[in-house]
Amino acid sequence: MAHIIRRVSIKDVENFISMLANIYDESPYMFYTPGEYDPSVTSASKQLEEYITSPHKVIFVAESDEQLVGFAFVNTTPFQRIKHVAKIDLGVKKLYQHRGIGQALLDAIMAWCLNNQIHRIEANVPLNNQPALELFKSADFQIEGVLKDKLFIDGKYYDDYMMAKILN
Repeated sequence: MAHIIRRVSIKDVENFISMLANIYDESPYMFYTPGEYDPSVTSASKQLEEYITSPHKVIFVAESDEQLVGFAFVNTTPFQRIKHVAKIDLGVKKLYQHRGIGQALLDAIMAWCLNNQIHRIEANVPLNNQPALELFKSADFQIEGVLKDKLFIDGKYYDDYMMAKILN
């Protein structure tokens, strides 16, 4: 089944909450532990509205089988010295991984960044998340450093790679 990458809309709010909760619950690499992400529709609507109306941030969603299956958050700032930098975060439901959706989300991110005069894209990737590392490396992201003990999962600390890509 083909997937569609598009900007999130306010009508997606309930499906968006459900998708994020699903991804956060099934992934050992996200900041939220299972059950920890539980926003109200009101607070999630407010967050989506902020992303929809801001020129400095965007959320892309991946749609497949008539449901939301992935996301990409892109955040920038209006501050002159760093307005050329975007920080990104993305995730795909486990059942839909390894189908090109992560790459399609990255492609949407890069197109948005190029259209918005972004020169540098940054992402944090856990060292032990091999599929994510391979995805970012395949898109020419470089490892720039290690964030020691960034995540605490199941009683253990894990490092994150700080990865970045310079757009020409």
